[in-house]
Amino acid sequence: MGFYMFNVNASAVKYEAIKSLQIVETVLLLAGSILLQFSIHFIPASGTPLGAILLAMFFAPLIAAIFFKPHVAFTVGILAPLVNYLLTGSPRSEILTLMTIELVVFISFLYLFFNFNKTKKISALLAILIAIIISPSIASLFSTTYQSNLVQSITTAIPGIILLSLLNYFLVRYKEKS
Repeated sequence: MGFYMFNVNASAVKYEAIKSLQIVETVLLLAGSILLQFSIHFIPASGTPLGAILLAMFFAPLIAAIFFKPHVAFTVGILAPLVNYLLTGSPRSEILTLMTIELVVFISFLYLFFNFNKTKKISALLAILIAIIISPSIASLFSTTYQSNLVQSITTAIPGIILLSLLNYFLVRYKEKS
């Protein structure tokens, strides 16, 4: 009987750890991010890849940052580009490091701006602009082959910046009302 009680308690501890670490939420957001990226790769695009235009890789980390603990957003932000690359070959290997750095910088600044009530609803706008601006400099520390055109990066991403900003605004409003 004591052995049976040990198993029940061990299960309760495991459940609490899973719940506390938000493992299910992390896996679901990572899977959602990968599925969204996979879907975008099926849409025909001439020239610039739709991922660079829509910034869909940033949606799941934004959702995670608004509703879950920081490690969920960082885990999704770090793993999504790598898993997506391994499954689909996108983002291209030469920008994989930059994409990961952009996501980490984006998430870091999201949390910073979420701490200020006045910037909470525009956190994604501010964070993505900062990520696009400073990430190439950080990436250049790891690779000398990366070249960046800041104006082109921002103008290409305008639709994604708008989508992220709208998603941020409405999700923060939703969270505040609930």
